[in-house]
Amino acid sequence: MLTLLEALTKRNVAVNSQAVVGGSNTTTETYIEPGGWRTWDEFNYDTLTRIFRRRLASEYRGSLEPRALELDVIVNNEETLEDLLRRFMSPCVNYALEHQQGHPHLGRGSRCGFEDRPDWSAISTEYITEHGQFANILPGDTKLDAKWSPWMSEDMGSFNEWQKVLAQELTYMARYRTRYAFIITDANLVVLRITRELIGAGLAQTRPRREAAVFVGHQRHSSDATMGSGGGSSSFYSDDSPLEWSYHDPEYAVIPWNAHGKEVLTIKLGLWSLIMMATSGDRAIDYSYPPLDSWRYNGKGYVHSTSGATKAELSQGDHLLLEPNDMSWEGGQGVHDMPQPTRAGGTSGVGPSQAYQLDDMEASVEGSSRQADHGPDDGDQKTEVGSSHRHQKRKKVRIEKHLVTRRLYYLNANGDKVDTSRVQWTKVDGGYELKGRKNVYFTEQFPH
Repeated sequence: MLTLLEALTKRNVAVNSQAVVGGSNTTTETYIEPGGWRTWDEFNYDTLTRIFRRRLASEYRGSLEPRALELDVIVNNEETLEDLLRRFMSPCVNYALEHQQGHPHLGRGSRCGFEDRPDWSAISTEYITEHGQFANILPGDTKLDAKWSPWMSEDMGSFNEWQKVLAQELTYMARYRTRYAFIITDANLVVLRITRELIGAGLAQTRPRREAAVFVGHQRHSSDATMGSGGGSSSFYSDDSPLEWSYHDPEYAVIPWNAHGKEVLTIKLGLWSLIMMATSGDRAIDYSYPPLDSWRYNGKGYVHSTSGATKAELSQGDHLLLEPNDMSWEGGQGVHDMPQPTRAGGTSGVGPSQAYQLDDMEASVEGSSRQADHGPDDGDQKTEVGSSHRHQKRKKVRIEKHLVTRRLYYLNANGDKVDTSRVQWTKVDGGYELKGRKNVYFTEQFPH
């Protein structure tokens, strides 16, 4: 029996891109101007296959990949690349999606309305707009590696071309109100996640409404800046339009075209997982997100943050999301309804994924013995949640820098990378402290 995992990790057809000629990308009229991006470390093979463990172990019922003719794999523009993708890539992904909840499907972006349509869309029978059209729950674009590649973000001479394409994709995400998207080329799949920037109530109320959009691709911004700053003459600010919100620089993960084989994250597996996340899990744009492999209690039972799976009791090894009182606001509320920052300086220093991780809101379910880690689809080996009485422990950590973005991070008590900044730490004897709900983290110094 061929499983979904085996089908999705097979080798892709070899692409012949020798005829491709480089050039400039389309300039998008948008308020969103990314100044950089951050690696999305959680989007990896181990995490995704653990979350969708049982579904990936089910039988693959699709057709075999057609034999590629020599002329099928010659790419000289975006249209010929899309022909190749629709013949050899998307059918396998769609067969693997066919029997999943909501019947998600990967196809053209033109089936979802709007004048400025992305090249790709993921749709589901469960998500229909008020106009009776399919909602685009996962927009995507096709680009040529000669014209756009992830490495361009680090090159001053190529940065504007990188920014044009990323701004276009982030604008689609805002327009369709979805946190996930992708860009696929003849060399890579780049998956994206966008996070809204928290602005204090006073700043949000007085923030000017932008009267004119900017054309992205004309200058480079510091990677420490957030997206969506602008000016205008009106004093009115609306919190209802994602196209006018401020965003942190997006998170990204790159999957090479040639990736294949056992225990390897491939393009087809990455696309399938991202579509499953957008269909069954939470996909709305928010100020912060929980760890991908975590559970929350909804008053009746436990719901998985990413897969949407539900069960009455947690299993050993499951991670329960413990939401503090000051994070009980709903993501759809206006900025003025949100908790106000407690640190000096006016606006929050909490980054896209820190609101959950900084306070150690992942609590492993306790049991008499440690069993093998089960995915969210498993319902056996039930145990009750351990005591809620927690004592703070001091844990010494080392502050490191990400290789690409050079931003600071540390490993929390669960071994997860948590982005941080110097202002979040308090000076104490011999070093610096960061207080969480379960642990007090201590570091002797920050890297230079």
